[in-house]
Amino acid sequence: MNVRPSLKALQASEPDHLPIAVRAFAPPPQEPTNKKPARKRWSKPAPPSEWTLVFGTETTVDAAQRLRIGAYQFRKSDELDEAGLFHDPTALSEAEREILKRFATDHELKLRTVSEFVDEVLFARAYDLRASIVGFNLPFDISRLAIKHGSARGKAMRGGFTFKLSRLRWRPPIQVRHLNARASLIQFAHPPKARLAPGQRRRKIQPRNRRGSFIDLKTIAAALLSRSFSLASLADFLKTPTRKAESGGHGMQLTPRYVRYLLQDVQATWECYQQLRDRYALHALDETPLGKVLSEASLGKAYLKQMGVRPFGEAQPDFPAHLTGKIMSAYFGGRAEVHWRREIRQVLYCDFLSMYPTVCTLMGLWRFVIAQGMEWSNSTEEILALIDSISLDDLQRPEIWPLLTTIVRVEPQADIFPVRAKYDGKSQTIGLNYLSSENSLWFTLADVIASKLLNGKSPKIIETITFTPKEPQPGLKPISIAGNSNYRVDPLEDDFFKRLIDLRSAIKAQLKNSSALNVSALDSDQQALKILANSTSYGIFVELIVGGFDAPQKLTCYGPSGEGFSVDTKKIEEPGRYFHPLLATLITGAARLMLAIAETLCIRRGLDWAFCDTDSYASPKGRDGSAFD
Repeated sequence: MNVRPSLKALQASEPDHLPIAVRAFAPPPQEPTNKKPARKRWSKPAPPSEWTLVFGTETTVDAAQRLRIGAYQFRKSDELDEAGLFHDPTALSEAEREILKRFATDHELKLRTVSEFVDEVLFARAYDLRASIVGFNLPFDISRLAIKHGSARGKAMRGGFTFKLSRLRWRPPIQVRHLNARASLIQFAHPPKARLAPGQRRRKIQPRNRRGSFIDLKTIAAALLSRSFSLASLADFLKTPTRKAESGGHGMQLTPRYVRYLLQDVQATWECYQQLRDRYALHALDETPLGKVLSEASLGKAYLKQMGVRPFGEAQPDFPAHLTGKIMSAYFGGRAEVHWRREIRQVLYCDFLSMYPTVCTLMGLWRFVIAQGMEWSNSTEEILALIDSISLDDLQRPEIWPLLTTIVRVEPQADIFPVRAKYDGKSQTIGLNYLSSENSLWFTLADVIASKLLNGKSPKIIETITFTPKEPQPGLKPISIAGNSNYRVDPLEDDFFKRLIDLRSAIKAQLKNSSALNVSALDSDQQALKILANSTSYGIFVELIVGGFDAPQKLTCYGPSGEGFSVDTKKIEEPGRYFHPLLATLITGAARLMLAIAETLCIRRGLDWAFCDTDSYASPKGRDGSAFD
């Protein structure tokens, strides 16, 4: 966060030149054009079956956290087919093994060693029958079963781990790659090359590798309920019949009570899974299995997929890389600044309602999402006339906002723009500051208007590019948000972003008249819709997945000049599936304009501002104690 000094203060201090940074774009390397791609017909991957394996483990409490015992349930649909315990014989004393054996006999449970569980249940049943594999904090439990580990290979899993679980050569390892504190990618790795059936050889059909369906309830709960949970808090929130019990102490002498505690954990895990599975089913997102939902953004992508929306990169794969470079150089993200520091003051805190979905709706960006691509044109004369005449009152007119789908090249001359620099001499951060530069730079039209509002003068405009959507994509189909037929969305007729805001507002209205019993559930629903709206109306469009090469690669990078330059790097930013640089850039630029409008209104009324953060703004009470207007 950064403080913007006044222009007079800057002139008085005669500051040294400060290097600034802008984003650029380096397209991922392409396959050589002279290389003939192999022609393969892939068999369609089979969906998860009706079988489910739920399991959990308990470990030692030292640094190794070695597996001691585990419990599992194997189910067909909702019916229990088999329940059992497994253990590492070398981690238990003879007396503890006898307790476990007696407990299993008394409660009609299967008792296996951990290697037997892996071979006879995890693989011979769950893997071979395409069962969903369910747990809470599943990556940890999988790692406890491992007999060997190493670095994961493959484009998607690079940087993750490979866990070998079975001593049987033909059983594949499991790969795990952590994405963040809530989510991980989990899949079966390639098994040894399988022999093809005669029909597959004759028709040259290559069978797909079975990646499995891994469902980590920690991830699914965060995506569907928009908050983090432990197993105990999740069971309490969902009001499952079985709750997490007290363990009586981990790492101590194994007792029947501790075994019952583990079995109760697995039962609670199953009941939480049932409820989350049924909640997800209400969304009717048949195109996206539950195991593919890793975050609220995944849910948003699933809705777009269900509507038949093709990503920008697929709809217009020939979009010029040099133009993407110019667009990305105008990207700065949300504005977060502190104006007054270390001073206690009462403030009036203002929060914009669904900032990103709102500016998407105002600018009509849904048209770009469903379009077959976009066109662009030089609009310098029209934009010059607009900037010269625009006023604060004009920004209250809805017809102005669709004109903001424009990026502008300016020569900054003490203009107020977002600036990315090492203000502390160490790390790049962004502040809204007075900027003068010998080089021309690209900003969104919204940023140019914000500069005029805050600075009282129009920036020097050199060039503008206005973007317009092409015709809508064919094959788009209606859906109902959250399975609610009252919120049916026809992508050709309706604005998806607006519909999400409307649904959230309706739920918030219910909250005011709800009993204490369902307030928590309704609040969770509206929070989940908020995150879904925000991620779908911004986050997925700027998704860049950082990857790496084994050795430096020569890439062509494009920045504000539009001219490519060569770089050698071992890192690459792979665009996410719904990456759309223009939308990400326009949305954040419009949000900064919203904050500039709020700042201008406050200043005109003799007030000041204390801080702002993406979609909120705080105005302090005067030092003389004067009240807010």
